[in-house]
Amino acid sequence: MYKYSDCIVISVKVMKRVAMVWVLATLIVGMLLVSGFAHGENLTFSQTAAAGDASDGNIDIVKVSGNYDSSYQYFSIETRDAGFSTPPTDTSYTFSIDVEADVNGEDVTEYVYITLMWQNNGGNISHLYTYTTHNGGGGTLSESDVQISGSKVTVRVPAMLFQDVQVYNVEFTTNALGNGYSYDQVTYYTSGGNSGGGGNGGNGGSEGSNGPDMSGAFWLVGVGSLLCWGIWFIIWILVALWAYKDAKKKCNSSPILWFLVVFFLSLLGLIIYVIVVKDECQKQQAYVPPPPPQ
Repeated sequence: MYKYSDCIVISVKVMKRVAMVWVLATLIVGMLLVSGFAHGENLTFSQTAAAGDASDGNIDIVKVSGNYDSSYQYFSIETRDAGFSTPPTDTSYTFSIDVEADVNGEDVTEYVYITLMWQNNGGNISHLYTYTTHNGGGGTLSESDVQISGSKVTVRVPAMLFQDVQVYNVEFTTNALGNGYSYDQVTYYTSGGNSGGGGNGGNGGSEGSNGPDMSGAFWLVGVGSLLCWGIWFIIWILVALWAYKDAKKKCNSSPILWFLVVFFLSLLGLIIYVIVVKDECQKQQAYVPPPPPQ
């Protein structure tokens, strides 16, 4: 017959084992999810373009690229000359990045649309950095979101924008408006196809490298949930079986009932079991039926 202290010890041991298995399962699922989001939802590429497509070297694209970290997706445009952030008087330079993606089976252009603009109004230079999303989101980008280094500008947007979508292409466009109009354009295709035509009738950029698989990692969430529930189910099946066998050892009249109580009530059922169920074998052996009447 178990003492009250023995019941507490048994409960603590079972709880420790359950907690250890649960923590291990959570870590495994977490690593799967992190791996899926890091490698399945972001763009890494580098693509060169033919110089001379635009007459203005400040908007003549020579290279585009993309990379990411755990928080941001980065896009970069490199031009032939390094003066796009200081345009001539009464001239504006606009760089745009248009991401086309599959969203729930629908082809969405301007899934994410980034605009970087520098304007010289009578000698007063200003800039405006914004981004929009297909569902009406977006906002103004801060100075820390846009980095200019020589003839290269890099802009970042939240990486979470690219979760659970498949990106088809990223279109980079630059244009100059002032004394006339000129533009350049390069398109990166995740399938590895050739880029679109360049500005002013020029040739497009060279073929880009293959992009990563952009299929969403949403299925990992479902798999992780099923794994956790499956482990939880197995744990409490084993604990309930232990309660069933222990109840039989104690000569309890309802071991199946206690199996169900522990299984469906989990930890609460286990606590109830170790407190309520006592060893009845000695009691049954000690009982001697009265002799039959003479």
